[in-house]
Amino acid sequence: MRQCLVILAKTPIFSDVKTRLKSKIGKKNTLIFYKFCRNCVRDLKSKHDYDMKIAIAEKDAVSNNYWNGFDTFFAKGKNLSEKQYFIFKKLLKIYESVILIGIDIPQLEKKLIKNAFRFLTRNDYIIGPSSDGGFYLIGSKSKIAKEVWENTEWSSTKTMQTFVRSLGHKTYKLKKFTDVDEFYDFQKMLKEMPTFASKHQLRLINWVNSIDG
Repeated sequence: MRQCLVILAKTPIFSDVKTRLKSKIGKKNTLIFYKFCRNCVRDLKSKHDYDMKIAIAEKDAVSNNYWNGFDTFFAKGKNLSEKQYFIFKKLLKIYESVILIGIDIPQLEKKLIKNAFRFLTRNDYIIGPSSDGGFYLIGSKSKIAKEVWENTEWSSTKTMQTFVRSLGHKTYKLKKFTDVDEFYDFQKMLKEMPTFASKHQLRLINWVNSIDG
């Protein structure tokens, strides 16, 4: 079964990233955190279980050195809704199942992704709730109608609720995690790190503890 994990990401050189976090810890530290997130994504690669791609928000950044070592493509669209719709429409022509996550959730591990694909074999849709009412992961075996993305109330405590309601299908829910948008999310993220953290995750943990102190 052909499967693909996709990470939707901005490129710091081309776009402003984590603006709410930046207002608290400054631009330099925000870029350091984002780089940690990119490095943690490398831990999610799998040689045998699924392919992995980075969906880049900016057309001119697809071949940028920031993404060296990653398989990238441009996620077309004017906004988040259009980009996510495009990703599933494009990749489900090639793969039997697709899982999409954001780059700002570095506490995920490969085991969780593999389990998510396993759950997707028995369900048409899976979703990973985030602690702010949104979702950090969405997986599907069929194209999700454009109206579902357009009807979702984004950046809201009801984001996941409105998405699932608009989807109109039973959706398997995964474990809840925190995507890092605010400074106080750091401590939640640290508590959600896997028991056996990778070297990239350990470096991030040490860095967060240093700035938090």
